[in-house]
Amino acid sequence: MKLTFLGTGAAEGIPSPFCDCRTCENARETGGHNNRRRQSVLINDNLLIDLGPDIFASCAGLGISLRDLDCLLITHSHLDHFVSDNLMLRGKAFRLATELPELTMLAGPSVWTKWENSGGHDQVAGIQRHIIHPGQTVRLKEYSITAIAACHHLRIGDAMNYLIEDGKAALLYASDSGYYEEAVWESLNGHRFDAVVLEGTIWNRSPGKEHLNQSDFGRMVERLKSIGAMTDQTHLIATHFSHQSVGPHHELSEEVSQFGAQCAFDGLTVHILPDK
Repeated sequence: MKLTFLGTGAAEGIPSPFCDCRTCENARETGGHNNRRRQSVLINDNLLIDLGPDIFASCAGLGISLRDLDCLLITHSHLDHFVSDNLMLRGKAFRLATELPELTMLAGPSVWTKWENSGGHDQVAGIQRHIIHPGQTVRLKEYSITAIAACHHLRIGDAMNYLIEDGKAALLYASDSGYYEEAVWESLNGHRFDAVVLEGTIWNRSPGKEHLNQSDFGRMVERLKSIGAMTDQTHLIATHFSHQSVGPHHELSEEVSQFGAQCAFDGLTVHILPDK
């Protein structure tokens, strides 16, 4: 399984154009790994998680094509994770010389409501709609995908994380969620992941219900290990950082390494091998 991080920032990105904090000023001066577009992750070149406002710029900047994309997972309807206009621009009128495969899109009800309210049209965008709820498992192309309830977007209540298997490796994609509810932990019993992508949005701030700080990141890792879902061989990657909660990339990398985690950056590609 190959993971390519197209963006690793939270809602405002880094640098935020409306901020002069140390992290944003440093990013403007140094660029590189300190610049973070809004989060999106590409799996094996044909499965994309989230379609936010920076997807076009990310692909252009990284030299990545979504020509082979046939699976799209949306975690929730917040603006940094789903922008319906991007999906509309997939329509044939915007790619006259190119034929694309049908795109199966999995998302919860609030995402589909946002799509409908924006005037989105499944056939025009070339998508096959699939409404998914936490607890459901879908077989899609070479993937087995299970949705679990994220502790996020609580006023709406349908944010999701995903368990993804491609026949070679198993991934827990756990971004945009606070510490899981007990029912979710129970559902993870019996799973074992080769890779875990775990958010750190409010890294150096007080605990919150809808995102993880450093302490809760550690609690998640320990709980995953305690139920056997993670081992020391599991590839742990930290991502989805807010400029208001982290320092420059080199400092953040040292901080996440204490948990055995790799600090993601825009353009990071990781090849996940199954833990034998």
